[in-house]
Formats: sequence, C-alpha cells, structure tokens
Amino acid sequence: MYKRWLMLIVAVLYLSGCGTQENDAIESQPEETTEEVTEEEAAAPSDDSEEPSISPESMTAESIVDAVEAQAGENLNYYLHTRISMEYQEETQVSETKEWYHTEGDKNFVRREVYNEDLPVQYYVSDGEKVWQYTEDDAVAYVSDAMHGGDMTARPSSAIGNRLRSYQESHTMALEETVEIAGYTGHHIAFTPKEETGGTALDVYLNIENGLILKEVMIQEGHHMVYELLEYDGDIEHSAGRYTLDLPEDVEIIDMSQPEPDTDLDSF
Repeated sequence: MYKRWLMLIVAVLYLSGCGTQENDAIESQPEETTEEVTEEEAAAPSDDSEEPSISPESMTAESIVDAVEAQAGENLNYYLHTRISMEYQEETQVSETKEWYHTEGDKNFVRREVYNEDLPVQYYVSDGEKVWQYTEDDAVAYVSDAMHGGDMTARPSSAIGNRLRSYQESHTMALEETVEIAGYTGHHIAFTPKEETGGTALDVYLNIENGLILKEVMIQEGHHMVYELLEYDGDIEHSAGRYTLDLPEDVEIIDMSQPEPDTDLDSF
C-alpha cells in the first residue's frame, strides 16, 4: 500500500507541475513575451481558427513552446480534469485530479481533488486566505495560511512555462505530428535528452489556444508515466461555496498557520 501511495504522489507532483518554487515568477510572465505573441496575432489574418498566433509556415517546436508559455499565464478562472497512469514492473496505478481555480483581486481560490483508485480522496482547498488539507476518512485536517499552503495548491498553468524551459535546457526538440486530444489540437513535440544530461525522452502534446499540456509521456527503465487532459473549461463561473471544505463533525482541525509577528519587538 505504501509503495502504491508513494508512486502516485510522485506522479501527481511531477506531471501536474507542482513542486516548483517559481510559481509566482511564472504567473507574472515577462511582458515582452506576451507582447511578442500579441504583435504576431495582430499581424496575422483575422479568422476563427483555434491557433491564430502562429502561421503553419512559421510553426516550429520553439515557436509552439513560446506561444504556449505566453498563453499559460493567462489562465485564471478554469477547471481541469486530468489523469496520470503509471506503469512499473507490470503494475499499473491510475490517479485522476479535478481542479478549480479562480482569481479575484489578490486572492487565489483553489480546489483540488485527487482520486487514487482504491485510496481515499485527497482534498486541497483555499479561499485565498486559508488552505485546508484533508484526506477522506482521516481523523484530522490541516489548515494554514494561504501563503504557506504548499505546492499542492499551486496552479498547473503557472508551472507549465517553467517546466517547458527546463526541458529545453536538457533536451533537443523536434516537431512531430498533430493529433486531437480531448477535443483540442495537440502539437506533438519530441524532447530527446542531450547526451551530457543523461535525461529521459519525453513526448509532449501542447495546445496553443489554451496554453495547456494535453498529454505527456515519459518512459524510463521500466517506468511508463502518462499524463493526459480529460476535460477543460477555461471560463468557469465563480462559486464561493466551491472553495470551502465541509468536514465531518468529529474531525480534529490542526492549525498550522504562522503566528502574527510581535510588534512590541520592533521597539528593541
């Protein structure tokens, strides 16, 4: 049981884009990157195509990654349903995650539900001020300040650019075929590790319109890990009740919030 739990946690952290310390930096992408894409859009003919930012003639692996990185930071109010399948030594484990995100002023609302086959559901919920963490049927739940909520409430869209740039540094890229995934156009980019890095080959399918990773495949030494998008809504209606956590009455709440600074110490 412990081995299965560990495998799934590693998969969720790796492929959902969590575990990065650069989320805040990614959310505020440099303006020049976005402006360059906007200028290209302005110069391109106006039509209803899904991908107006890059013409087919100028489409390269690099231009697709740049466009996806620029668009990813624009995802503010959205819903994602994704699946991670992990195969190792003839054992397959599947995890699905449902995520809701909303931004209102300086508050980031988050709800994340992680379903791991026969394991209890994990909940991570933030109302922009507090973050609640709870595993179904547990006797305790944890609450902390939003700013100390941890990686499990980080936005996947905020980490996409960071992850793609990391891949570019350690891999070479090649643009392959275009496929449809969950109703969206996926540009297949094959990342081949540079000889000196000794990394892992990756197949990543990117959507320019929504700035999403639609699918990602990693195979290494018997491990076969696949992340894939099942459903996406880029403009969900806000509901404050969605970002509260209803706990059983007998659950003990452990407050891990940081204490307020003692202002009396300022006089010393």
